[in-house]
Amino acid sequence: MTRQITKDDAYDCVAPDDFRSLIEPERYAKRATAFDKIISATHDHFWDPLDKRYIDFTEPFDVENEMIIPEELVPFLQTKMGEKLQGRERVAFVNEQARWMLSAILHGEQGAMSLSASLCHILKDPGAQ
Repeated sequence: MTRQITKDDAYDCVAPDDFRSLIEPERYAKRATAFDKIISATHDHFWDPLDKRYIDFTEPFDVENEMIIPEELVPFLQTKMGEKLQGRERVAFVNEQARWMLSAILHGEQGAMSLSASLCHILKDPGAQ
């Protein structure tokens, strides 16, 4: 016999093909407070792209001569082949690596958002949604 160690009602779900359960009004009256702390923390730590304390987009930045990230974050540059890159070629390589890193992060975030969206209609608890 399998024993469940913990269970939180916030994670109760309905079958995605059970339309009647998906539109049941009673499910919206049963809201757990399990996620309230997390939700309020997002408001405290929300990144505002217009707030110059985060990034000042008016400050000039020369991507052809300045590295976007520290070169220590690019392991290839620590190799014999990497040592051959100099000057603008080295800057261009580091900046291209930064673009690839950001692309990978964005791809992961897109996957997380898709998963979250797919869970919203089956989670019963509005707080969990």
